[in-house]
Amino acid sequence: MHTLADVGEKAAVAAILSRLPSSAAVGPGDDAAAIEVGGKYVVASTDIVSRLAHLPGAMTPRDIGWFVAAVNLSDVAAMGARPLGVLLSFCLPRDYLLQDLEEIMAGARDCVASVGTEILGGDTKESRELVISGTALGEVEKERILLRRGAKEGDLLAVTGTMGLAAAGFAAVMNGLDVPAAVDAFVRPKPRIREGMALSASGAATSAMDVTDGLAYSVHELSRQSGVGFAIDWDAIPVRPEVRAIAEAAGEREEDMVLHYGGDYELLFTLRPDMLDRARGALGDGFSVIGRAEGKKNVLIRDGKVSHLESRGYEHFRG
Repeated sequence: MHTLADVGEKAAVAAILSRLPSSAAVGPGDDAAAIEVGGKYVVASTDIVSRLAHLPGAMTPRDIGWFVAAVNLSDVAAMGARPLGVLLSFCLPRDYLLQDLEEIMAGARDCVASVGTEILGGDTKESRELVISGTALGEVEKERILLRRGAKEGDLLAVTGTMGLAAAGFAAVMNGLDVPAAVDAFVRPKPRIREGMALSASGAATSAMDVTDGLAYSVHELSRQSGVGFAIDWDAIPVRPEVRAIAEAAGEREEDMVLHYGGDYELLFTLRPDMLDRARGALGDGFSVIGRAEGKKNVLIRDGKVSHLESRGYEHFRG
């Protein structure tokens, strides 16, 4: 009998999905599910965070509230949807401070307000460890929903923001490095709601997902669901100088922070090449083209050399 440590999170999820029939417009396996309601799609996604797995001691209660709201809203952003609200449910030790719980809620309210939505409700239960489960809801026009499938040969591959800064922030926290921009990227990721809605409205995007478990894993996921390969240009990936500096100080590889560690919660998406200008009009300079859909394999081009892009990222039950 296999344990979860034997197979890892991705294989465990695949085993679950293989046993879940669905009549939803978009069933399990994308960033969010979608159900048709009143001629539109209502999208729904859930995400759990725990003190043990996600929340280092450097995170204040207010940071925790922001983080849990943001990671749930990020899935709504990846579908191109307008957020309708967030539900939060708490498992809490009985000696947990009421003031800290109030601060968590204040952080969550700050986050949802930043994207024009609200906390809809939730639940509380007793537990030995702090665990918070969020559910985010959104709505999008049926013909404008963004999915992980849909990329075609020749499409451009792009990302919002920069890559690796959240991983660098985690390393900064763990090594006592004072790099506020990186730490903020780790503890307070920005849900790309505006960007997702703009992409949706532009009609330029052919597929999309958020970068949760690493850029390389996300590229492979778009590849798997769309049936195309991607060639990634290392020099085109937007990386802030803090990432290299922290990697060197912490004894880490910059490439791992950028490609494999995750936590950026940026949007990875494909574009019709003839609509690049339309995407620029919608997003301005808030994204970078980092590659193109071609062939069936995912490769990284660096210093003129082509190498296999490993499908490796953060994975629960394995670390």
